[in-house]
Amino acid sequence: MKKKLISSLLLTTLLQACGGSSSSTPDVPTEPVEYIFSLTSQLTNDCGVASAFTEVELLLQDDTWQTLKVYQADDNGVISFVTESEFINYTIVAKDQKGSEAEGLNVVSFYQASSATPSHYQAQFDEKLDSLNEISCECVTQNIELSHRTFETQTSVTSSLGDVSWEPIDNKTTLLEGIKVCKAVDGNWPLHSFSVLGTDSNQKAIVAGGLKDDFSENVDGVWLLAADEVADTIDLVMPHQALNTNQLIDNRKHFSTNVIEEDESLFIFDTHSHISEAYYQSQARVTFNGGDFFWGSSVIDNYQQIISTSAQESLAVKVDEQIPAIDVDNHSEIKADGNYDYSAVAGYPMAVISYDFTTYDPATKLLMPAKWTFYGAEKGVLAISAELTGYKDIINISTNKKATQVELIKSIITNNYQDYIKHYQGKSALDMSVDFVKKIKKVEITYKLN
Repeated sequence: MKKKLISSLLLTTLLQACGGSSSSTPDVPTEPVEYIFSLTSQLTNDCGVASAFTEVELLLQDDTWQTLKVYQADDNGVISFVTESEFINYTIVAKDQKGSEAEGLNVVSFYQASSATPSHYQAQFDEKLDSLNEISCECVTQNIELSHRTFETQTSVTSSLGDVSWEPIDNKTTLLEGIKVCKAVDGNWPLHSFSVLGTDSNQKAIVAGGLKDDFSENVDGVWLLAADEVADTIDLVMPHQALNTNQLIDNRKHFSTNVIEEDESLFIFDTHSHISEAYYQSQARVTFNGGDFFWGSSVIDNYQQIISTSAQESLAVKVDEQIPAIDVDNHSEIKADGNYDYSAVAGYPMAVISYDFTTYDPATKLLMPAKWTFYGAEKGVLAISAELTGYKDIINISTNKKATQVELIKSIITNNYQDYIKHYQGKSALDMSVDFVKKIKKVEITYKLN
């Protein structure tokens, strides 16, 4: 019996020595997963031509917003690097200039952004646009004569070009003055829309509209356009809130209309040649006056947007008329140390928090504009809580703030924070036809500081 026991122990020892036992097999080392992060920075001119914007850098940061590494854009406006982190915190710092304002800074931070998502920064630097327009744009400025049905009175004109100067020539003609249209040198003219609202001889509201995509310059300096698009009348479901509605064609707004609560019907241009490309976009908001305080004032808005190929579906926007759970008196959701918490407003996975600063250029000692926008979860720590490497003398958590804007965002299609951050860090944030924005709700809070 003793002999058998010794033999059994000897066999076990030999098997272990030869690798016969799985417990002695060494673990195979796991290869780290590498992600290639890439951000493209662009400046887009008046005719929609994009060019590289290089005056931008990216700060890769840790969970406490301390800078790990700084990256500059290359000649193509691209910043790229390899990381083993699937999600990263980063801040973009770019030169920025608007209208006649002095050159300033635009700072944008993203919390737990996807490393594998191609990222995009849309720059604004108006002083650079003149030279870019000269190279790549063909622009024409002249008047448009709209011929249309008979009006007793023309009361307003709308255009996809925005506000336009206009005057009636007679009851069948309206003059639009100083219309500027641009296209890429080798491209096609963009599609633009024009409409006239007024009354007929019975004081009934009527409308006339037209679309134009050829703006070749005329010898006499006037474009002629027959505003002969037929508008259908859609009955509105009563009661409804005040709203704004328009059509989106290639991300451009057409036939914008303000609807008041008393309106029982609406004119819709739904038979034109581009209707198959169009989405209907409707937006409504309810505003609450937060009040005036020793530190400033606050305003809160509940907002909803619906974008649909169906006009009726789009017009079904309805905003909550109850004020959300915001501390309007003390602004206590954002702490002095940069911690914030908007979770009391339930159901909004993303918070976008922006500061407008009054600050100075440390070199010239002159006033300069600066803005810092943060994209994060409903609660967390703002990027401004840590020093911004290379810029701490310009903007930091103690810099005087002119205003604070907060947007709490809810897309009907998802509650997953990663879907939100991927949308806003990528180029899809510029596209109004993506599913993410087709039905979206926001709580908007604006604090103006004394």
